[in-house]
Amino acid sequence: MSILTVNLKHLYQRRGLWLVYVLLGCAAAGVVAAPLDRPQAGKGLYVGPLIVAFMVGFLATLSQIEVLAKPFSYCLPDHRRIVRKCVFLIGVATNALCSMLFLTYPDLSGPQLVLVLCSAFFAGAVFYLVGAAAALAVRNAAIVFGLLPVALVAEGLFDLHVLLERIIVAQPHLPISVGILGSVVMWFWLGRPGLARRYCAVPWLGFMDFFNQEKLRRYTSARAGSWQRRFSKHPRPWVEKWFLAQMDKYDYTGPGRYFWGALYSTSALAVSRWQNLLLVLPVFTIMFGYIGQAVVFALIMVPAIFAMGRQPPVYSTMLISGGRHQRFTTTLWLTVTDAALLCIGTLVVSGLSILLAKFMPIFTVEGKTFSFLPIDPRVAIVPLIFLPFASTMQLVFHRMPFLLFGALLLPLYVAIFLAFGWREYVEPLVNPPFVVSLLAVSWGVYLLALRHICEKWCLVGQRRTH
Repeated sequence: MSILTVNLKHLYQRRGLWLVYVLLGCAAAGVVAAPLDRPQAGKGLYVGPLIVAFMVGFLATLSQIEVLAKPFSYCLPDHRRIVRKCVFLIGVATNALCSMLFLTYPDLSGPQLVLVLCSAFFAGAVFYLVGAAAALAVRNAAIVFGLLPVALVAEGLFDLHVLLERIIVAQPHLPISVGILGSVVMWFWLGRPGLARRYCAVPWLGFMDFFNQEKLRRYTSARAGSWQRRFSKHPRPWVEKWFLAQMDKYDYTGPGRYFWGALYSTSALAVSRWQNLLLVLPVFTIMFGYIGQAVVFALIMVPAIFAMGRQPPVYSTMLISGGRHQRFTTTLWLTVTDAALLCIGTLVVSGLSILLAKFMPIFTVEGKTFSFLPIDPRVAIVPLIFLPFASTMQLVFHRMPFLLFGALLLPLYVAIFLAFGWREYVEPLVNPPFVVSLLAVSWGVYLLALRHICEKWCLVGQRRTH
């Protein structure tokens, strides 16, 4: 059995990738459904597989880097030169399948069809190699997946899919030339000796490791360098003194002292860097002002980010960190505090947008006009609705980060489906009584879940019910 065959076995022996294959299959089915059902030329329907090629290239290269990071891999004969063979083999198979979609392209036949198929193959190869280069350039796989939605939004604004399809069909020599040149460069880059030395025994946060809290902790600890030392991991003295003064107002066994202690552990660093808000708020205001009322979808994700990045004070590894009553009241009041801060922040952004609306310019790009619109203050209710849901999912799936991530994305997908699929049925329901009822249900479910967990579940160590 060759070393290349052994490396390809990782693609099916790693069970965590099975879900990735399902997601990629759904994405591939979605991008090929429209051109297969209604073939239309010049509409940009045929370039969807290029995004799939990018993701496959990123994941294929990332899996090889994860092997290179293990010192034991250097005991395998000729393993350093297997990386590029594995990456290119997967790339050839992926782009050969993706380019087959152009067989259904209207008004193509004979030599022109063969030329367009070659153009589509090498265009996919370019995106595949860009994904491979992204995997080699970053230390955290989540960065690329976090920027991918931004790239998709930019693509939709400027109709890049239409431009790419026209280039592939009308100017096939350009993708072929760029694809061949990029492949040659990547072949030599992946074969250089320094590549193996760069990753050997180096802390690496690969794909799916984002959901492994132990690996995430080790990676963060190992990567603590000059940047983290420059921005100290300790709060400023005045912040620490203020929180300690608030804690001293309460008894040692009272819930007030436990609440301020938990608030200190979760928010002291953010309070110490309050100057960042002076930059963040105007940036978000300008961004949200130009994207319009789609800001609602962004505000749905803010509670999800809160839930993913914060340890709930309900659970602890210490038996003496507080009783069930203290943990219940502390978690509840922390959630209320987060909701109030999110609401205030949204109102501040809305107020800034109203002030800036008179001065922000209107610009036109590719025939599309973008104007700055004030943000409706009523959108401040959005995080108040979804924060209890995100907090409930955080409590339930505390030790299952992957399921927590999927559960937190659920309201975003539901909101997008309702906004674009059933908009005419949903709009009449968006009225004050419905919103108040939704608020009551969201907070009621969170309160019941929190009370049940604090009364019935084990809050220390492994989470099991009594």
